[in-house]
Amino acid sequence: MGKKVIIDCDPGIDDALALLIAFASEELEVLGITAVAGNVSSDLTARNALALCALAGKNIEVAVGASGPLSGKPCNASDVHGSNGLGNVDLPLTGSVSSRSADEMLFEELIRHNGELELIAMGPLTNIALLIKNHPDVLLLVKKLTIMGGSLGRGNVTRYAEFNFYADPLAADIVLRSGIPIEMYGLDVTNHALLFAEQIDEIEGWGGLVLTQTVAMIRYYQAFYRSKGLDGLKMHDPLAVAGVIDPEITKRTPHALGVETRDPETLGRVLVLNDVEPEAPRNVDVCLEVDQDAFSRLFMGLMKSYR
Repeated sequence: MGKKVIIDCDPGIDDALALLIAFASEELEVLGITAVAGNVSSDLTARNALALCALAGKNIEVAVGASGPLSGKPCNASDVHGSNGLGNVDLPLTGSVSSRSADEMLFEELIRHNGELELIAMGPLTNIALLIKNHPDVLLLVKKLTIMGGSLGRGNVTRYAEFNFYADPLAADIVLRSGIPIEMYGLDVTNHALLFAEQIDEIEGWGGLVLTQTVAMIRYYQAFYRSKGLDGLKMHDPLAVAGVIDPEITKRTPHALGVETRDPETLGRVLVLNDVEPEAPRNVDVCLEVDQDAFSRLFMGLMKSYR
């Protein structure tokens, strides 16, 4: 069996692609999915996660999580992902969400798997921060937390902030300072993990129900990127999952990090604490380089399994 993981996400088209490669990989055993408000509302992100499980033929428990940030006003990215979060592609829904909340699922599964469970967070970090606040006793049971979020350089919502950290900066700050072993895939690296136009055409040519629906979502996302001058896609969330599947596709540098939570101008900005606190524990391995060819081979190989 592969690495045991729970995926916390806010689907979202790139979340959808990340989930599909996670489902297809023999290196991962996806035990559950927790949904959080982000790209769209938490009700929609939970529905989307369920629908993606059904599309892929997977029976995976999906739990609803936080409906907004720990503080401040919610924001979303429906202008990028469509009003339903999946490029307005209407996927059939089977099953229903868990009777457990996201917090209950995370807590109970960490206890059950006693140090062998990894978490992958691809949306705002509200659910993970609530786990830390409500159950600090289980932090030592998190084998590793992989995050897609943040940037040591320029943001994509503001000059300073990436969307997931901007959507809930307080949660991001709590998580990064928690001491949990973290790998962070920020814009520094995800901006360089690409799905090219010719690869999208290749996936479309493979056919099949799963890929036909997936390409419909991709085409919506591609239209957004074309409006920004890029013919392909930036693969933010898929890179984070790919890095868990094959750690060799990225290079990492350890840092002590926090997040700006007060200054309105720089809200959500990643703070490099070891610049000012040399003794601060460097528990966050920041991924700064990606082997694009290796990433492409992994992604395309896993997507091909859905033909």
